[in-house]
Amino acid sequence: MRQRLIGLLVRFLRGPWTPLRLTGVTFGLMIVVVAATGGQRLYSYMEEDPTFCRSCHTMEKAWTKWQTSEHRKITCHSCHESNPIASTEQIVKFVMNRPNEVRKHAGISDEACEKCHASHSGAWAQIGDTAGHKVHVEGERIACTKCHAITVHRFAAPAQVCLSCHGEQSVKITKMAERYCLDCHNYLRENSPLRPSRETCLSCHQKQARAEVHWPTNAPMQFQCSQCHQPHKQVAPAVNCQACHQDIKQTALHSKLTHSEVSCTTCHEPHEWQVTKRETCISCHQTKASHNQEQVCLNCHNFQRLQRPRGP
Repeated sequence: MRQRLIGLLVRFLRGPWTPLRLTGVTFGLMIVVVAATGGQRLYSYMEEDPTFCRSCHTMEKAWTKWQTSEHRKITCHSCHESNPIASTEQIVKFVMNRPNEVRKHAGISDEACEKCHASHSGAWAQIGDTAGHKVHVEGERIACTKCHAITVHRFAAPAQVCLSCHGEQSVKITKMAERYCLDCHNYLRENSPLRPSRETCLSCHQKQARAEVHWPTNAPMQFQCSQCHQPHKQVAPAVNCQACHQDIKQTALHSKLTHSEVSCTTCHEPHEWQVTKRETCISCHQTKASHNQEQVCLNCHNFQRLQRPRGP
C-alpha cells in the first residue's frame, strides 16, 4: 500500500504542470504548513505555557501558590520533567476519570533544581557551599523535594520541616522554643558549619539582652557559647568554670575562706568574667565601703597571686 501511494505521488509530480495541477500542489503545501504550524503551537502550549496545566480544575490551588512564589517566572516543565508518553497518559486519565484532586505526577529531580541553584548564576541563590546543603544534600544525599516540596509550590521550606526528621531535638528554653530552627542554625551561611557559632548567638542576644548584661568584645573567654549553653539539653546554662580553671580554687585569694566556697558567678558576672567593679567586692565586704573609695579593689588585692595588699 505504501509503495503504491509513493508511486502515485511520483507520477503526479512528473506530469505536466497545468494551472490546475499547480493549484492543487500549492493547496496541499498550505495544508501541510498549517498542520505543522498548528502542531508546533499545540506542542508549545502543552510544554511551555503554564496555563495549560491550569486548565485542569484541580490545579487551581497549586496555580495560586505558584503565582506568588519565587518561581512564578519559571514554566512548569522547567522543573517538572515528564516525557510525551507520560504527559499524554496524564491527560487521558484526567479526561476519563475527572479526579477531584491533583495526584502526584511529573516528579522533580535534584538535577532540575541544580540547573539553576548550582549553576553559578547570580540570578538564583547558589546552594553548593552553604552550610545546610553541605550537610543534607552533599553529606546525607537527601533529595531537594524532601524539604522543599512539603507545601506544594511554596518552595521555601516551612518552619516545621526540620521536625519531620529532627523531632527529638526540642528546645528546653521557652522563649527560644518559639523561634524558627534556622534563626540559630544558619542554613545558607557559606563555608561554615551548620551549628550556631558565637557570632550567630551574639547577633540575636545583643539585641534582646537586659541592660545589665553585656558581651564585651575584649572578654577573655572567646569560646563557643555552646560550651555553657545547650538549649536542646537543659534550660539553665551548664556552667562549670573549673572544667577549664582546674586549680583556681587553690590559687592566691581564690583559696581564702568564703571565696573558695561561693559560686564563681557570685563575683564573676557571666559574659563579662573579669571583676572590674568595686561594688562586686563591697556587696560582701560592706565594712570596707569607705576603704580607698576611689580605687577598684583588684588594683591592690591581686587574685592571681597572694601578696600583702598595698595602701593604708
